[in-house]
Amino acid sequence: MTLQRYLQVALVGTCLSVAGTLALADTATWQLAMSDADVRDVVREVGAILDQTIVLDPRVQGRITVLSNEPHDREGVRRLFYSVLNAQGFAAVNDGDRLLVLPASEAKVWANQQADAIPAAFTTRVFSLSGSIAADLAGLLRPLVSSNGYIGPSSSANALVVTDSAANLDRLQALVAQLDSGQRHDYELVTLRTAQAAEVLPVVEASAGGPDSGVRVLADVRGNRLLVLGPEKSRQRMAQLARDLDVAAPASSQNWRVVRLQHGNAEQLAEVLNDVGKQLDGKAYSESPAPALAAGVMVKADASQNALLLLGEPRMLDNVAQMIAQLDQPRAQVLIHAAIVEVSGDINEALGLQWGVDTGSLKGGVTFPDSGAAFADLFDADKLLPSGAALAIGSDRFGLLVSALASNSRSNLLSTPSLLTLDNQEAQILVGQNVPFKTGSYTTSGSGADNPFTTVERKDIGISLKVRPHINEGRSLRLEVEQESSELAPSTVEGDLITSKRTLKSTILAADGEIIVIGGLIKDSVRTEQRGVPLLSRIPLIGGLFRWSRDIQEKTNLMVFLRPTLLRTQAELIDSGRRAYRDVHSADPQRMPREARELFETRPVPTREPGS
Repeated sequence: MTLQRYLQVALVGTCLSVAGTLALADTATWQLAMSDADVRDVVREVGAILDQTIVLDPRVQGRITVLSNEPHDREGVRRLFYSVLNAQGFAAVNDGDRLLVLPASEAKVWANQQADAIPAAFTTRVFSLSGSIAADLAGLLRPLVSSNGYIGPSSSANALVVTDSAANLDRLQALVAQLDSGQRHDYELVTLRTAQAAEVLPVVEASAGGPDSGVRVLADVRGNRLLVLGPEKSRQRMAQLARDLDVAAPASSQNWRVVRLQHGNAEQLAEVLNDVGKQLDGKAYSESPAPALAAGVMVKADASQNALLLLGEPRMLDNVAQMIAQLDQPRAQVLIHAAIVEVSGDINEALGLQWGVDTGSLKGGVTFPDSGAAFADLFDADKLLPSGAALAIGSDRFGLLVSALASNSRSNLLSTPSLLTLDNQEAQILVGQNVPFKTGSYTTSGSGADNPFTTVERKDIGISLKVRPHINEGRSLRLEVEQESSELAPSTVEGDLITSKRTLKSTILAADGEIIVIGGLIKDSVRTEQRGVPLLSRIPLIGGLFRWSRDIQEKTNLMVFLRPTLLRTQAELIDSGRRAYRDVHSADPQRMPREARELFETRPVPTREPGS
């Protein structure tokens, strides 16, 4: 080894420094310091130190870093080289006077039974047994074989065939001799009946007291057994612990569970739970202890059965099931009565001006000219209310309001929809038509003829109401309201339809049963009417004597009256339905049955007897 040789090695990231006397080859030592060196360069240098031909498999690639604090002789360098290869997933196999460097998974194919196998080189040995069964020992010793090694029984010869590094083979040979000697006091075999050996092994090992305790525990997964090696007292204590852990698992230990929802939506709830799990996995929360979903519980929704499938650790499934039970609660419902009205003329000034307060719930009234009733009389239930004169806020007089508006000649009651929806769920009602609008036209030519096409788009025209209620604590609600009133104009432009549209969008706060008025959308139109005698009305100067004209100004105000009613229980929902049907029945008692359920009962059809 020359100094020039070491400088060349340093260029590829490997530094090999020589300690000792180079002149005496037998006493020469080497101290290895390799930093991010290519494996081929390392093999080349080690081959020069060992004075041995090394054949490198093309699949052996990568970079190696190894630091040696002490100098090594030639055999020490060889052992260090084998250890470095094993750490990188490679192995060295003796092949005569050559050394083969292969991927570890291929090394046992090339292994031979050379008696002078060097430690860390893959070799195959056969261990003959006298008092034990080869298949039993193979299962017990398999955990001690390296990941790229092999152990298997030879039933015909009652022997073990093992391929591994020579150093590990020496340890296995000593252990096989101990197990095959028949000295039962050195080890104890525990067969598990209910628990799994792989699950019990970590618990037993943890109680052994560390590697200095002299106790070693091996697991035979295929035979579901534990092999305990060590002093008698420690061995018996470990074996008894394994037997104590071999108990039947409780029924709740299954790692799956099906939760059928009573009120919620399975797909929506699964999305919420999985989103929480993603945030916890992403360390969005750092508190301890971590919530249930941090352990990785998987939630899947079955929409057909409205059920959730939970997969995970049993103790975590209980926590997630409790969370689902808290979320799967019945949601309150909101019944919304609405009246959409167009008012015109002087009635715009009448509505909303005169309001009064009565003890109890908030009430109000409007006195029209010539109504014949004093303002205070509007709250007297014993007196008849004049037509179009009263409305009450906070009580059950929504029908009086609708009747008053419908009977007034200056108001146009467009619609009186009723919507029933869940809390935080949008409800929509549309009364109108689906009208086609022309969006384009083109002509295609084919076979000498023109084929005209017209494309249309259909839009809803009429009265639309969207409401999304949000129930607050107590009896108050927050309503997101969007109302639209559209109609076709009588005139067209070049054959295209014209629509007039009025839209209202607002968020309001109301109490349960309170009537809210939303309005102020005024359409102010001015038109001029002229009439006259034909021809004479067009004569200059004197034509004005034969015609007359007037300017007409119209104001229209769109007002939306809403009354939300909370329905928290099933009894409140049923009672609301009965009251609504009573109103329908009272309007036409001859044709409508007395009870709503009779609408869905099958009535026999009367038949005539032959000859009658």
